[in-house]
Amino acid sequence: MTNESTSNEMKSLWQSQPTEPPSIRPEELRRNMSKFERKILWRNVREYAAGAVVIAIFGFYEWRFRTLLVRLGSGMIIAGTLYVMYQLHRRASRRAMPADLGSSTCIEFHRKSLERQRDALRTVWSWYLLPFVPGLSVLAIGSILSQRAAHPGNLGQLVISILASQGIIPAVFFAIWKLNRRAADRLQTQIDELNALRESPD
Repeated sequence: MTNESTSNEMKSLWQSQPTEPPSIRPEELRRNMSKFERKILWRNVREYAAGAVVIAIFGFYEWRFRTLLVRLGSGMIIAGTLYVMYQLHRRASRRAMPADLGSSTCIEFHRKSLERQRDALRTVWSWYLLPFVPGLSVLAIGSILSQRAAHPGNLGQLVISILASQGIIPAVFFAIWKLNRRAADRLQTQIDELNALRESPD
């Protein structure tokens, strides 16, 4: 028997094999869904706790400092934090899984949950980061003017000094955006896998 004929027979045998669609047991799917929902719950609890700390810190600034722009910037950061917490609840809160879902409806429910979290992660610039920019900007200007009044001197050096200390904020914002984009990409991979399961028979 020649190598060519053997190769053709192997190719025909491989092509004749039945292709099995991807599958997952209902109990395994439910475990994955429960694990995902718990992860979302505790992530949001941490975010709400962090928001409460931010509100407490800048509430103290409101009480402690008398400079108008510092107090205004602090108030704007508090307002931005409350807005972010509201958007987190609206866009990315945990949704409890109904107990009576079948296999196909389980897949659909989990897919929609993943898509909801993916969309929230992809848009963090608009609802999670941007709301802090006005308050931080006003606070930086207020700090410059406050220190200028307390320590008259070279205004240019003072501005450079404060902006240098504030320069870490854009880097932190970029890192947060990048991490959330990566997390969104991982969720998209899971969504693609569930799409393949949805197209297969129960």
